[in-house]
Amino acid sequence: MAERSKHQYRTEKTLVVRCASGFYLLDVARVRRVVDHMTLHPSPFSVRGLAGLARFGGEPLAVFSLEALAVGEARFRDAAMTVVVIELGGDSPQRLGLAVDEALEIVSLPETDPGMAQDSLVSGPLNIDGRQAWLVNIDVLGVQGSLDRCPGVNQAKENN
Repeated sequence: MAERSKHQYRTEKTLVVRCASGFYLLDVARVRRVVDHMTLHPSPFSVRGLAGLARFGGEPLAVFSLEALAVGEARFRDAAMTVVVIELGGDSPQRLGLAVDEALEIVSLPETDPGMAQDSLVSGPLNIDGRQAWLVNIDVLGVQGSLDRCPGVNQAKENN
């Protein structure tokens, strides 16, 4: 059996989130917190998918629209939204927020999990309790390059 690359991270438990009418699965091991009504502030930076900046644990947090990253431009959103704070992989842990409409539940992946496409943000779809859901490859977020220009994402790395 071939060994999976670092981009093919496999977890048994996933958090189901909803963006518009789409469902996405986030690795529970990478989720640090789900914050309802997190206040976002406009960013002076133009980065693809960036919904705004927030404060989390006294530190700046870049918040990206999961919908915009996965399928293109996001709908207009209010200044306060549900944000899933995730931790990116790597030697220096980095955090970022993913703006979603709601976090629904934690489920186990089905036995027919297709695995992660190496360079794709989403893989699937998977059938989760009758819903079509897309598996989000969190590691791809850190290697797409656009996050390197965003303050808050690399805060921990710069302070070490």
